[in-house]
Amino acid sequence: MHFSPRLAVLLAVAVLPLTGCAYRLPPVTPASQELIHVVANASEQYAVEVNTGTLRRYDVPEDGRIKVGIPPYRRPCGVYLFDAIKVGGYADPLSDWTISITRNGKTVHKQSLRATQKSPTDDAGYHIIKISQKD
Repeated sequence: MHFSPRLAVLLAVAVLPLTGCAYRLPPVTPASQELIHVVANASEQYAVEVNTGTLRRYDVPEDGRIKVGIPPYRRPCGVYLFDAIKVGGYADPLSDWTISITRNGKTVHKQSLRATQKSPTDDAGYHIIKISQKD
């Protein structure tokens, strides 16, 4: 089979843009607040520690509801093969960052911020974290 020069140029023009990888930088997610409702007996005896690379501690009030600060962050670059098939950049800071519930300096519950965002909410929109009686 014989290819004409014209066909070869058309194939090259069609295939060249499909080679290699592309990187896409997502936008920065601005700082926000997460609403947490610690459900426990004597909730004021607990504290919430948020670890985002910097540890912040919040004392839990008697009603168990607190607002915790989430700093701005950016997900890593997405890596795409042929600018179409995602092959990298799946890391999620909210899956790595944690919320710990402590009592008397001892951690009684720990989960990721992403898991916290997926937890059920009360009527006021606070994410519920239940602490068992034994803790």
